[in-house]
Amino acid sequence: MEQSNWADYQLLKWMFWIVLVGGLAVALVAAERVLIDRYGAPGLFAAIGAWLVSTAVAASRWQRFRCPRCQHRFFRSTPPLLAILADRCVHCSQSKD
Repeated sequence: MEQSNWADYQLLKWMFWIVLVGGLAVALVAAERVLIDRYGAPGLFAAIGAWLVSTAVAASRWQRFRCPRCQHRFFRSTPPLLAILADRCVHCSQSKD
């Protein structure tokens, strides 16, 4: 098992937000400029689908972050994504701050 640290946490958090916001912008621009002209509505759906999948992967990786103190998962595994709002480890109560 690989050791986690708070730099890993920050990287995963920022990766999620960049994919969520930046990925949507890239998907919409790509759909508008290339995909819709060539493929019509399925081009838009493909771009949005790719963005949704990449956002889910980034969120899943963030949610699987391991606590630097106890090396257990920092967040609960359910409910998906809402658990990321927790401010303490579910096992040892280590604070994020």
